[in-house]
Amino acid sequence: MLIVFIFSIVAAFTLIARKLNIAIALGLALLIYTIPFLRLDIIRILVEVLFSKTLLQTITSLVLAMFLADLYRLTHVADKVVSSLESLNPRVAAISIPAIIGLLPMPAGAYISASVINPLYTKCRLDPHEKTFLNYWFRHIWVTIWPLYQSVILASAILNTSFNTIIFHNWPIFVAAIVGGAITSRSILYRINSNCIGYRDKCLRDLMHLWPFIAIVVMVMVLKLPLPLTLAITIILFIAVYRPSINIIRDSVRYSFDITIIVLVIESLIFSRVIIDTGLSYQLAEYLVSYVDISVFMIPLLMVITTGFEFTFVAIAFPSLQPLLNSYRVTLAFMGGYIGAMLSPVHACLILSAKFFKSNLKDVYSRYLILTAILTILIVIAILIANNIVYS
Repeated sequence: MLIVFIFSIVAAFTLIARKLNIAIALGLALLIYTIPFLRLDIIRILVEVLFSKTLLQTITSLVLAMFLADLYRLTHVADKVVSSLESLNPRVAAISIPAIIGLLPMPAGAYISASVINPLYTKCRLDPHEKTFLNYWFRHIWVTIWPLYQSVILASAILNTSFNTIIFHNWPIFVAAIVGGAITSRSILYRINSNCIGYRDKCLRDLMHLWPFIAIVVMVMVLKLPLPLTLAITIILFIAVYRPSINIIRDSVRYSFDITIIVLVIESLIFSRVIIDTGLSYQLAEYLVSYVDISVFMIPLLMVITTGFEFTFVAIAFPSLQPLLNSYRVTLAFMGGYIGAMLSPVHACLILSAKFFKSNLKDVYSRYLILTAILTILIVIAILIANNIVYS
């Protein structure tokens, strides 16, 4: 059983490496693993998953999240926030602008933040590899905690847990990513502050356009409303306030129905159910019992570093690791996936950032990226130890 599963995953990664659509690759892996063990019983699982409340909530959340992100971008509300941030201390703007744009999950989104932040980086006379690192790293600090990211939404469904619980487990990664990035880029930030004093007169009025993100935090974390309802309310308010044109709404709707992502969600939930029904997850738990912590960190890391897709580690690794993902091991698994995604040489955001700034990826890795990843891991471990590695 385990050998067949490993073969199916290797087959999927081989196909992805050959540029086959990730949803098709995972679908083939699902068939390879399922047919020998479940055969016709897969029909029952398909019916139960396809008509489940979990699938409906997950897909609705993903579609609405992508719709809101594209509305925010196409109405140029993000541009107003960026202009306001640039009026602050340029050092703050240099990392906060990519971070703010990172609140809008979108494929290769670092290319967008690169085009927005480049005038400031150029004025501050940064080298290409410095521009690439700042833009790439700080855009992705939210990946493990922000409820609009596919990895968080999908993990909530697979682990059958709330967003608050995921955020509770993953806040050390968020903090460590910021601190690690700030430490390795301190010399860059110092030069930015020295070179760019007086960049603009202060005008903070447009920061009020961050209200959709504040509303999401309040409704999800404080009022504990379901994410689909939260997003629906935010979208209605957004449309009422900014009155986007019919063309913008139509384009955002088209963007939000990404067939690849929707199919991948369905396949992931089916794979999760199949793995449980065949007993693989418990067999895997027995094999890994002696080195669980290392396994729940390394397996997601290895599964995502070869594909570059940030949510791959959740879609493929979490179903098989589910019995092991309790307490602080959720943190370790997300950290492995996050670090793997950030170090992946085929991550679209890294490739496009380097292309935009015309930088050498070797310099980005050797001077900043690898060191920041190591620091992030060490800081997370230190936080876990300080908390006695106990979470409820």
